[in-house]
Amino acid sequence: MAVQVEHVERLHAGLLAGAVCAAYATGWLSAPSLLLGGAVMGANVRLMREIVRRVCVPAHTRPELVVVLLLMKFSLFLGLLGLLFWRVRLDALAFGVGATLLLVACVATALRPPRAAAAS
Repeated sequence: MAVQVEHVERLHAGLLAGAVCAAYATGWLSAPSLLLGGAVMGANVRLMREIVRRVCVPAHTRPELVVVLLLMKFSLFLGLLGLLFWRVRLDALAFGVGATLLLVACVATALRPPRAAAAS
């Protein structure tokens, strides 16, 4: 059974919302930095999904669009994150926790037992 990206995205959003609420309530981590880390990883997954869809589905393949999407992805990670850590005061630990929640969502979705097929 293949893991569906939509399931990972939904679980990631739920985990991120719970973690941000817990961080805000306890004050152990910076909630905005945690949210930013999770949002950046969520945006990365969405961009990667679009890139793969555009490359693998011949009807949607437009080389210039694929190049733009790849540039957006690399700009997001290298440029934006570098600028953010250099200019904005971020809690690196909270950002890392937020970014790691995507990995947790991927593993949890992959380990979840398959649903039983509906009886006909």
